[in-house]
Amino acid sequence: MEPDNRGNDTLIHEDDFLDSSVIVPLSQRDALIIEMYEDGLSTYEIALELELNRHTVSRVLKENKIETRTIADYHKLKHEDIELLFKEGKTKHEISKELGLTYYTVRKVLEDKGLILNKKDRESVAIARYIQMKNKGYENGYIAVFLDLSEKQLNKLVRNSGVNVTAVRHRTKDIEVLPEIVLQKLQGMSISEISMKYEIDIVLVREILYEFGLSNQK
Repeated sequence: MEPDNRGNDTLIHEDDFLDSSVIVPLSQRDALIIEMYEDGLSTYEIALELELNRHTVSRVLKENKIETRTIADYHKLKHEDIELLFKEGKTKHEISKELGLTYYTVRKVLEDKGLILNKKDRESVAIARYIQMKNKGYENGYIAVFLDLSEKQLNKLVRNSGVNVTAVRHRTKDIEVLPEIVLQKLQGMSISEISMKYEIDIVLVREILYEFGLSNQK
């Protein structure tokens, strides 16, 4: 029997499971794991990005006979082209298309080089944006669309952020620049500089950033 790999609902006979020539199409998740690994991400980075167990990533690679790299091999990968194109003004999507890489790889390289915020910092800014929009009366459904998330993802983000959203909302009900305050701190601006730039009491700035884990004291 010739294997059917058209990806439709054609039934596979029991005998096919004994025929090594039968190719089972990859799931979307497994295909993405392989693509990300071949683009240069480590198994750890893939697991972190896709929220999987690292052993799951390794198993998928092994089952698909993907030759794995050593740590030395990984560090030999060159990413200067990504950095150069980014500094020329190209977006992450444009860079990934031009270089034939996944978006995830481009983003990870730029994060490692400190050219863009990492995942944790992006989430902090997203939480700040969420609080700002809640203070303005927007519902979660609208905020989720604005942040390019599903409502389920948004609720999970808020729940796992570690930020006391109620406390921050109370302190920032009259502040229009909460996301900017968080972003400036993440980019290295001091609390006193933020206070002067946005003309907000330094104690209040410190209290706000403390809730985001960006200040050692209230």
